Amino acid sequence: MKNNNNLLEVPNINSKDAKLKKLIYDVDESLFNEDNYSYEKFEHLCVCSGGTTSSCAKNGFTTLDLRKNHSKIHLDRKTNLVTIGGGVIMGDLLNYLQKHNRSFPIGLSKLPGAGYILTGGVSPLSRTYGLAIDNIESIKGFLGNGTFISLKKNQINNEEQLIWEGIKGAAPFFSIITEIELKTIQSNSIKVIEGFVNLNELTEIIKLSEEFPENISLQWIYAQKIYIYIFAELKNNLEDKKTEKYLMLLDKFPSLEKQIYENFNKINFYPKELNLYELNANNHSEVISLLGEDLKNDIPIFIRCMDEIMENKPNNSCYVASQQLGCKTKKLNHGSSFFVHRKSTWKPWIYASWKKNDLQEKEVALEWIYKSWSKLKRFYPNIHLAQLHNHLDSHEEEIRLAFGNRMNELKTLKNIFDPQGILPPL
Repeated sequence: MKNNNNLLEVPNINSKDAKLKKLIYDVDESLFNEDNYSYEKFEHLCVCSGGTTSSCAKNGFTTLDLRKNHSKIHLDRKTNLVTIGGGVIMGDLLNYLQKHNRSFPIGLSKLPGAGYILTGGVSPLSRTYGLAIDNIESIKGFLGNGTFISLKKNQINNEEQLIWEGIKGAAPFFSIITEIELKTIQSNSIKVIEGFVNLNELTEIIKLSEEFPENISLQWIYAQKIYIYIFAELKNNLEDKKTEKYLMLLDKFPSLEKQIYENFNKINFYPKELNLYELNANNHSEVISLLGEDLKNDIPIFIRCMDEIMENKPNNSCYVASQQLGCKTKKLNHGSSFFVHRKSTWKPWIYASWKKNDLQEKEVALEWIYKSWSKLKRFYPNIHLAQLHNHLDSHEEEIRLAFGNRMNELKTLKNIFDPQGILPPL
Protein backbone atom coordinates (compact mmCIF):
# COMPACT_ATOMS: atom_id res chain seq x y z
CA MET A 1 0.00 0.00 0.00
CA LYS A 2 1.24 3.37 -1.02
CA ASN A 3 1.17 6.42 1.24
CA ASN A 4 -0.69 9.26 -0.41
CA ASN A 5 -1.74 12.41 1.40
CA ASN A 6 -2.85 14.14 -1.79
CA LEU A 7 -6.45 15.12 -2.25
CA LEU A 8 -8.75 12.56 -3.84
CA GLU A 9 -10.32 13.98 -7.02
CA VAL A 10 -14.02 13.23 -6.50
CA PRO A 11 -17.30 15.14 -6.95
CA ASN A 12 -18.10 15.21 -3.22
CA ILE A 13 -16.24 18.17 -1.74
CA ASN A 14 -16.12 16.71 1.80
CA SER A 15 -14.30 13.64 0.52
CA LYS A 16 -12.18 15.63 -1.92
CA ASP A 17 -10.81 17.72 0.97
CA ALA A 18 -10.04 14.71 3.20
CA LYS A 19 -6.40 14.12 4.15
CA LEU A 20 -6.06 10.43 3.40
CA LYS A 21 -3.82 8.02 5.21
CA LYS A 22 -3.50 5.91 2.04
CA LEU A 23 -5.00 5.82 -1.43
CA ILE A 24 -5.04 2.37 -3.03
CA TYR A 25 -6.34 0.95 -6.29
CA ASP A 26 -5.95 -2.83 -5.97
CA VAL A 27 -7.95 -5.41 -4.08
CA ASP A 28 -5.44 -7.96 -2.78
CA GLU A 29 -4.75 -10.00 0.35
CA SER A 30 -3.01 -7.12 2.14
CA LEU A 31 -6.21 -5.09 1.96
CA PHE A 32 -7.89 -7.40 4.46
CA ASN A 33 -5.06 -7.36 6.99
CA GLU A 34 -6.58 -6.08 10.23
CA ASP A 35 -3.28 -4.37 11.09
CA ASN A 36 -4.12 -1.75 8.45
CA TYR A 37 -7.06 -0.45 10.49
CA SER A 38 -7.23 1.11 13.95
CA TYR A 39 -10.07 0.04 16.25
CA GLU A 40 -9.13 2.72 18.75
CA LYS A 41 -9.90 5.38 16.14
CA PHE A 42 -12.92 3.46 14.78
CA GLU A 43 -11.07 3.34 11.48
CA HIS A 44 -12.31 1.28 8.53
CA LEU A 45 -11.74 1.11 4.79
CA CYS A 46 -13.49 3.75 2.66
CA VAL A 47 -14.50 2.63 -0.83
CA CYS A 48 -14.84 5.03 -3.77
CA SER A 49 -16.84 3.88 -6.80
CA GLY A 50 -17.89 7.29 -8.12
CA GLY A 51 -17.03 9.65 -5.30
CA THR A 52 -20.37 11.39 -4.79
CA THR A 53 -20.70 10.41 -1.13
CA SER A 54 -19.13 12.05 1.91
CA SER A 55 -18.10 8.60 3.16
CA CYS A 56 -15.74 7.65 0.31
CA ALA A 57 -12.81 9.38 2.02
CA LYS A 58 -12.09 10.63 5.55
CA ASN A 59 -9.23 12.25 7.40
CA GLY A 60 -6.73 9.59 8.46
CA PHE A 61 -8.56 6.75 6.70
CA THR A 62 -7.55 4.54 3.78
CA THR A 63 -9.58 4.84 0.54
CA LEU A 64 -9.86 2.10 -2.07
CA ASP A 65 -10.53 3.88 -5.39
CA LEU A 66 -12.14 1.39 -7.78
CA ARG A 67 -12.30 3.84 -10.69
CA LYS A 68 -8.76 3.18 -11.94
CA ASN A 69 -8.66 -0.63 -12.25
CA HIS A 70 -12.36 -1.54 -12.29
CA SER A 71 -13.87 0.69 -14.96
CA LYS A 72 -14.38 -1.67 -17.91
CA ILE A 73 -17.77 -1.92 -19.64
CA HIS A 74 -18.81 -4.73 -22.00
CA LEU A 75 -22.21 -5.34 -23.63
CA ASP A 76 -23.10 -8.86 -24.80
CA ARG A 77 -25.09 -8.16 -27.96
CA LYS A 78 -26.77 -11.58 -27.86
CA THR A 79 -28.20 -11.23 -24.35
CA ASN A 80 -28.09 -7.42 -24.03
CA LEU A 81 -26.50 -7.90 -20.62
CA VAL A 82 -23.80 -5.38 -19.74
CA THR A 83 -20.86 -6.13 -17.44
CA ILE A 84 -19.37 -3.19 -15.58
CA GLY A 85 -16.54 -2.75 -13.11
CA GLY A 86 -17.22 -1.54 -9.59
CA GLY A 87 -15.67 1.83 -10.46
CA VAL A 88 -17.82 2.63 -13.51
CA ILE A 89 -19.51 6.05 -13.46
CA MET A 90 -23.21 5.99 -14.42
CA GLY A 91 -22.73 8.68 -17.08
CA ASP A 92 -20.01 6.55 -18.73
CA LEU A 93 -22.33 3.55 -18.66
CA LEU A 94 -25.07 5.52 -20.47
CA ASN A 95 -22.59 6.88 -23.02
CA TYR A 96 -21.41 3.36 -23.79
CA LEU A 97 -24.92 1.87 -24.04
CA GLN A 98 -26.17 4.73 -26.21
CA LYS A 99 -23.87 3.55 -29.02
CA HIS A 100 -25.87 0.31 -29.07
CA ASN A 101 -29.32 1.92 -28.64
CA ARG A 102 -29.55 0.52 -25.11
CA SER A 103 -29.94 2.22 -21.74
CA PHE A 104 -30.08 1.60 -17.98
CA PRO A 105 -32.22 3.24 -15.25
CA ILE A 106 -29.69 5.59 -13.67
CA GLY A 107 -30.70 8.41 -11.32
CA LEU A 108 -30.96 12.17 -11.80
CA SER A 109 -27.18 12.56 -11.71
CA LYS A 110 -24.64 10.95 -14.06
CA LEU A 111 -21.83 11.30 -11.49
CA PRO A 112 -22.38 8.32 -9.10
CA GLY A 113 -20.54 5.04 -9.52
CA ALA A 114 -21.68 1.47 -8.91
CA GLY A 115 -22.58 2.40 -5.34
CA TYR A 116 -25.73 3.93 -6.85
CA ILE A 117 -26.74 0.45 -8.02
CA LEU A 118 -25.74 -1.49 -4.90
CA THR A 119 -27.64 0.76 -2.47
CA GLY A 120 -30.90 0.43 -4.42
CA GLY A 121 -30.79 2.79 -7.38
CA VAL A 122 -33.86 5.03 -7.79
CA SER A 123 -34.41 6.34 -11.33
CA PRO A 124 -37.14 8.24 -13.21
CA LEU A 125 -37.40 4.93 -15.10
CA SER A 126 -37.81 2.80 -11.96
CA ARG A 127 -41.61 2.74 -12.14
CA THR A 128 -41.28 0.80 -15.42
CA TYR A 129 -38.07 -1.20 -14.92
CA GLY A 130 -37.67 -1.49 -11.15
CA LEU A 131 -34.79 -0.33 -9.01
CA ALA A 132 -31.21 -0.69 -10.23
CA ILE A 133 -30.72 -3.69 -7.90
CA ASP A 134 -33.69 -5.42 -9.56
CA ASN A 135 -31.65 -5.49 -12.77
CA ILE A 136 -28.56 -7.23 -11.35
CA GLU A 137 -27.85 -10.60 -12.99
CA SER A 138 -24.50 -11.44 -11.39
CA ILE A 139 -21.73 -9.99 -9.23
CA LYS A 140 -18.08 -10.59 -8.45
CA GLY A 141 -16.07 -9.22 -5.57
CA PHE A 142 -14.75 -9.88 -2.08
CA LEU A 143 -16.34 -10.29 1.31
CA GLY A 144 -14.87 -8.31 4.20
CA ASN A 145 -12.88 -11.34 5.31
CA GLY A 146 -11.07 -11.49 1.95
CA THR A 147 -13.12 -14.34 0.44
CA PHE A 148 -13.69 -13.99 -3.31
CA ILE A 149 -17.32 -14.35 -4.40
CA SER A 150 -18.91 -14.88 -7.81
CA LEU A 151 -22.71 -15.15 -7.77
CA LYS A 152 -25.19 -15.55 -10.63
CA LYS A 153 -28.88 -14.79 -10.17
CA ASN A 154 -30.19 -18.18 -11.30
CA GLN A 155 -27.37 -20.25 -9.76
CA ILE A 156 -27.58 -19.27 -6.09
CA ASN A 157 -27.43 -22.11 -3.54
CA ASN A 158 -28.96 -21.96 -0.06
CA GLU A 159 -25.70 -20.87 1.56
CA GLU A 160 -25.31 -17.99 -0.89
CA GLN A 161 -28.91 -16.77 -0.85
CA LEU A 162 -28.58 -14.38 2.09
CA ILE A 163 -25.32 -12.96 0.70
CA TRP A 164 -27.01 -12.35 -2.66
CA GLU A 165 -29.98 -10.60 -1.06
CA GLY A 166 -27.75 -8.55 1.24
CA ILE A 167 -25.55 -7.32 -1.59
CA LYS A 168 -28.68 -5.86 -3.21
CA GLY A 169 -29.14 -2.91 -0.90
CA ALA A 170 -26.49 -3.35 1.82
CA ALA A 171 -23.31 -4.38 -0.02
CA PRO A 172 -21.00 -1.67 1.44
CA PHE A 173 -21.24 -3.09 4.97
CA PHE A 174 -19.77 -6.53 4.27
CA SER A 175 -18.41 -6.66 0.70
CA ILE A 176 -16.38 -4.93 -2.00
CA ILE A 177 -18.02 -5.46 -5.39
CA THR A 178 -15.62 -5.26 -8.34
CA GLU A 179 -17.90 -6.43 -11.16
CA ILE A 180 -21.66 -6.35 -11.84
CA GLU A 181 -23.67 -7.83 -14.72
CA LEU A 182 -26.87 -5.90 -15.48
CA LYS A 183 -29.93 -6.15 -17.69
CA THR A 184 -30.15 -3.26 -20.13
CA ILE A 185 -33.27 -1.72 -21.68
CA GLN A 186 -34.22 -0.44 -25.11
CA SER A 187 -33.32 3.23 -25.47
CA ASN A 188 -36.57 5.13 -26.09
CA SER A 189 -37.51 8.77 -26.58
CA ILE A 190 -38.39 10.73 -23.44
CA LYS A 191 -40.88 13.57 -23.15
CA VAL A 192 -40.06 15.95 -20.31
CA ILE A 193 -42.45 18.57 -18.98
CA GLU A 194 -40.59 20.97 -16.73
CA GLY A 195 -40.64 24.40 -15.18
CA PHE A 196 -41.05 26.52 -12.07
CA VAL A 197 -44.30 26.17 -10.11
CA ASN A 198 -45.77 27.64 -6.94
CA LEU A 199 -46.91 25.71 -3.86
CA ASN A 200 -50.53 25.47 -5.00
CA GLU A 201 -49.46 24.10 -8.37
CA LEU A 202 -47.12 21.60 -6.71
CA THR A 203 -50.07 20.42 -4.59
CA GLU A 204 -52.14 19.74 -7.71
CA ILE A 205 -49.28 18.11 -9.60
CA ILE A 206 -48.42 15.70 -6.75
CA LYS A 207 -52.10 14.70 -6.60
CA LEU A 208 -52.15 14.04 -10.35
CA SER A 209 -48.85 12.14 -10.21
CA GLU A 210 -50.13 9.56 -7.73
CA GLU A 211 -52.44 8.36 -10.54
CA PHE A 212 -49.73 8.30 -13.24
CA PRO A 213 -49.14 5.07 -15.24
CA GLU A 214 -45.77 3.37 -14.83
CA ASN A 215 -44.03 5.14 -17.73
CA ILE A 216 -44.57 8.62 -16.20
CA SER A 217 -42.85 9.92 -13.06
CA LEU A 218 -42.56 13.19 -11.15
CA GLN A 219 -39.37 14.74 -9.80
CA TRP A 220 -39.41 18.05 -7.93
CA ILE A 221 -36.97 20.26 -6.07
CA TYR A 222 -37.76 23.04 -3.60
CA ALA A 223 -34.73 25.31 -3.37
CA GLN A 224 -35.11 29.09 -3.57
CA LYS A 225 -37.97 28.29 -5.96
CA ILE A 226 -39.82 25.08 -6.84
CA TYR A 227 -38.89 23.28 -10.07
CA ILE A 228 -40.54 20.13 -11.37
CA TYR A 229 -39.79 17.48 -13.99
CA ILE A 230 -42.47 15.17 -15.30
CA PHE A 231 -40.73 12.40 -17.14
CA ALA A 232 -42.56 10.21 -19.71
CA GLU A 233 -40.96 7.36 -21.65
CA LEU A 234 -42.42 7.03 -25.16
CA LYS A 235 -42.62 3.42 -26.35
CA ASN A 236 -45.25 2.82 -29.03
CA ASN A 237 -48.23 4.59 -30.59
CA LEU A 238 -50.88 2.89 -28.47
CA GLU A 239 -49.12 3.53 -25.17
CA ASP A 240 -48.09 7.04 -26.23
CA LYS A 241 -51.76 8.00 -26.77
CA LYS A 242 -52.53 6.87 -23.22
CA THR A 243 -49.52 8.83 -21.96
CA GLU A 244 -50.67 11.97 -23.77
CA LYS A 245 -54.04 11.85 -21.98
CA TYR A 246 -52.25 12.17 -18.65
CA LEU A 247 -49.83 14.80 -19.90
CA MET A 248 -52.72 16.92 -21.22
CA LEU A 249 -53.82 17.39 -17.59
CA LEU A 250 -50.69 19.51 -17.18
CA ASP A 251 -51.62 21.96 -19.92
CA LYS A 252 -53.33 24.20 -17.38
CA PHE A 253 -49.99 25.05 -15.76
CA PRO A 254 -48.73 27.93 -17.94
CA SER A 255 -45.11 27.91 -16.77
CA LEU A 256 -44.43 24.31 -17.81
CA GLU A 257 -42.66 23.57 -21.06
CA LYS A 258 -42.56 20.33 -23.07
CA GLN A 259 -39.58 18.89 -24.84
CA ILE A 260 -38.86 15.52 -26.42
CA TYR A 261 -35.38 14.03 -25.99
CA GLU A 262 -33.93 11.31 -28.17
CA ASN A 263 -33.06 9.25 -25.10
CA PHE A 264 -32.46 9.46 -21.34
CA ASN A 265 -28.80 10.30 -21.85
CA LYS A 266 -29.66 13.62 -23.51
CA ILE A 267 -31.40 15.00 -20.40
CA ASN A 268 -29.65 17.23 -17.89
CA PHE A 269 -31.65 17.72 -14.71
CA TYR A 270 -31.88 20.92 -12.67
CA PRO A 271 -31.19 24.15 -14.57
CA LYS A 272 -28.58 26.70 -13.55
CA GLU A 273 -31.33 29.14 -12.57
CA LEU A 274 -31.89 27.09 -9.41
CA ASN A 275 -28.49 28.25 -8.12
CA LEU A 276 -27.72 24.92 -6.45
CA TYR A 277 -24.45 24.83 -4.57
CA GLU A 278 -23.64 21.12 -4.65
CA LEU A 279 -20.48 21.56 -6.68
CA ASN A 280 -19.33 24.71 -4.90
CA ALA A 281 -15.71 24.00 -3.96
CA ASN A 282 -16.04 26.18 -0.86
CA ASN A 283 -18.94 24.21 0.60
CA HIS A 284 -19.28 20.93 2.45
CA SER A 285 -22.63 19.15 2.63
CA GLU A 286 -24.67 16.19 3.80
CA VAL A 287 -27.87 14.63 2.49
CA ILE A 288 -30.45 12.31 4.06
CA SER A 289 -32.85 10.33 1.83
CA LEU A 290 -36.29 9.26 3.05
CA LEU A 291 -38.97 6.85 1.82
CA GLY A 292 -42.75 6.89 2.15
CA GLU A 293 -46.01 5.84 0.53
CA ASP A 294 -48.69 7.84 -1.34
CA LEU A 295 -49.50 11.16 0.28
CA LYS A 296 -53.16 11.07 -0.85
CA ASN A 297 -55.28 13.26 1.44
CA ASP A 298 -52.20 14.44 3.33
CA ILE A 299 -50.85 16.44 0.37
CA PRO A 300 -52.09 19.86 1.67
CA ILE A 301 -50.63 19.19 5.14
CA PHE A 302 -47.39 18.04 3.57
CA ILE A 303 -47.16 21.21 1.46
CA ARG A 304 -47.66 23.40 4.55
CA CYS A 305 -44.94 21.41 6.30
CA MET A 306 -42.59 21.93 3.35
CA ASP A 307 -43.26 25.65 3.37
CA GLU A 308 -42.36 25.80 7.06
CA ILE A 309 -39.17 23.79 6.50
CA MET A 310 -38.01 26.08 3.72
CA GLU A 311 -38.81 29.22 5.71
CA ASN A 312 -36.39 28.00 8.38
CA LYS A 313 -33.52 26.88 6.16
CA PRO A 314 -30.24 28.43 7.33
CA ASN A 315 -28.91 29.43 3.90
CA ASN A 316 -29.70 29.26 0.18
CA SER A 317 -27.58 26.13 -0.22
CA CYS A 318 -30.23 24.02 1.51
CA TYR A 319 -33.12 22.36 -0.27
CA VAL A 320 -35.56 19.45 -0.28
CA ALA A 321 -36.24 17.37 -3.41
CA SER A 322 -38.15 14.21 -4.28
CA GLN A 323 -38.34 11.35 -6.78
CA GLN A 324 -41.35 9.15 -7.53
CA LEU A 325 -41.17 5.36 -7.22
CA GLY A 326 -44.04 2.87 -7.38
CA CYS A 327 -45.53 0.50 -9.96
CA LYS A 328 -42.70 -2.00 -10.74
CA THR A 329 -40.68 -1.07 -7.63
CA LYS A 330 -43.68 -2.18 -5.54
CA LYS A 331 -44.08 -5.46 -7.40
CA LEU A 332 -40.58 -6.74 -8.17
CA ASN A 333 -38.48 -9.08 -6.05
CA HIS A 334 -40.30 -8.95 -2.74
CA GLY A 335 -38.04 -10.46 -0.09
CA SER A 336 -35.11 -10.94 -2.46
CA SER A 337 -33.17 -7.80 -1.54
CA PHE A 338 -32.35 -5.62 1.45
CA PHE A 339 -34.30 -2.72 -0.05
CA VAL A 340 -37.21 -3.57 2.23
CA HIS A 341 -39.54 -0.61 1.75
CA ARG A 342 -41.20 -1.81 -1.43
CA LYS A 343 -44.47 -0.02 -0.68
CA SER A 344 -42.75 3.35 -1.13
CA THR A 345 -44.01 5.88 -3.67
CA TRP A 346 -41.73 8.79 -2.80
CA LYS A 347 -38.03 9.21 -2.14
CA PRO A 348 -37.44 12.76 -0.89
CA TRP A 349 -34.05 13.93 0.24
CA ILE A 350 -32.94 16.78 2.48
CA TYR A 351 -29.73 18.52 1.43
CA ALA A 352 -27.79 20.93 3.61
CA SER A 353 -24.56 22.75 2.80
CA TRP A 354 -22.23 25.12 4.63
CA LYS A 355 -18.91 26.89 4.16
CA LYS A 356 -16.19 24.35 4.84
CA ASN A 357 -14.25 24.92 8.06
CA ASP A 358 -17.15 26.97 9.46
CA LEU A 359 -18.06 24.64 12.33
CA GLN A 360 -20.81 26.89 13.63
CA GLU A 361 -22.56 27.05 10.25
CA LYS A 362 -22.13 23.28 9.90
CA GLU A 363 -23.86 22.74 13.25
CA VAL A 364 -26.75 24.98 12.22
CA ALA A 365 -27.11 23.25 8.83
CA LEU A 366 -27.11 19.76 10.34
CA GLU A 367 -29.63 20.84 12.95
CA TRP A 368 -31.87 22.03 10.10
CA ILE A 369 -31.55 18.62 8.40
CA TYR A 370 -32.55 16.80 11.59
CA LYS A 371 -35.46 19.14 12.36
CA SER A 372 -36.69 18.86 8.77
CA TRP A 373 -36.39 15.07 8.90
CA SER A 374 -38.37 15.02 12.14
CA LYS A 375 -41.17 17.03 10.52
CA LEU A 376 -41.25 14.82 7.43
CA LYS A 377 -41.28 11.49 9.32
CA ARG A 378 -45.07 11.44 9.51
CA PHE A 379 -45.15 11.29 5.69
CA TYR A 380 -41.89 9.44 5.05
CA PRO A 381 -41.08 7.18 8.02
CA ASN A 382 -38.29 5.18 6.37
CA ILE A 383 -34.78 5.74 5.01
CA HIS A 384 -33.09 5.07 1.69
CA LEU A 385 -29.45 4.60 2.64
CA ALA A 386 -27.90 6.09 -0.50
CA GLN A 387 -25.19 7.69 1.68
CA LEU A 388 -23.41 6.23 4.72
CA HIS A 389 -23.42 8.51 7.77
CA ASN A 390 -21.44 6.59 10.37
CA HIS A 391 -19.70 9.90 11.11
CA LEU A 392 -23.04 11.51 12.10
CA ASP A 393 -25.20 11.10 15.21
CA SER A 394 -28.10 9.91 13.05
CA HIS A 395 -26.28 6.81 11.73
CA GLU A 396 -27.83 4.13 13.97
CA GLU A 397 -31.36 5.41 13.44
CA GLU A 398 -30.82 5.64 9.69
CA ILE A 399 -29.57 2.05 9.57
CA ARG A 400 -32.55 0.79 11.56
CA LEU A 401 -35.06 2.68 9.40
CA ALA A 402 -33.35 1.59 6.18
CA PHE A 403 -33.25 -2.16 6.79
CA GLY A 404 -36.24 -2.68 9.08
CA ASN A 405 -37.06 -6.34 9.59
CA ARG A 406 -33.83 -7.45 7.89
CA MET A 407 -31.58 -5.62 10.34
CA ASN A 408 -30.71 -8.78 12.30
CA GLU A 409 -29.84 -10.61 9.09
CA LEU A 410 -27.55 -7.75 8.09
CA LYS A 411 -25.82 -7.95 11.49
CA THR A 412 -25.33 -11.67 10.89
CA LEU A 413 -23.76 -11.04 7.48
CA LYS A 414 -21.52 -8.40 9.03
CA ASN A 415 -20.40 -10.65 11.90
CA ILE A 416 -19.64 -13.61 9.64
CA PHE A 417 -18.13 -11.92 6.59
CA ASP A 418 -16.53 -8.80 8.08
CA PRO A 419 -15.54 -10.02 11.56
CA GLN A 420 -12.62 -7.55 11.87
CA GLY A 421 -14.82 -4.56 11.00
CA ILE A 422 -12.69 -3.57 8.02
CA LEU A 423 -15.72 -2.17 6.13
CA PRO A 424 -18.08 0.62 7.32
CA PRO A 425 -19.73 -0.15 10.68
CA LEU A 426 -23.36 -0.78 11.49
